[in-house]
Amino acid sequence: MSVPPNDPIQPPRGPDANPGYYPPAGPAQRTSINVLALIGFITAITGMGCGIISLILSIIGLNQINREPNRYNGKGLAIAGIVISAGCIIYFFQLVYSLRHEGF
Repeated sequence: MSVPPNDPIQPPRGPDANPGYYPPAGPAQRTSINVLALIGFITAITGMGCGIISLILSIIGLNQINREPNRYNGKGLAIAGIVISAGCIIYFFQLVYSLRHEGF
């Protein structure tokens, strides 16, 4: 019995026919920006959140993002909302304290 010669144009048949080929991955997971983090950031920037509301929304949004990182993104927005809101609250209390001690 003789083995037929390899045809240089046709690739060899068998399990190692395409060793560098990988099947395409499944559909990519789509992530979306967390709505509470976005609203908390926007209210902190515009000043509509009165500090406390935007702080609460940003904290809840950050908790949701940390709980489900494959589903949500926007961690930076949530952190920025927390920092800006906390800064506004601290500034407000500092202003009230200084006005009180000035005699107003």
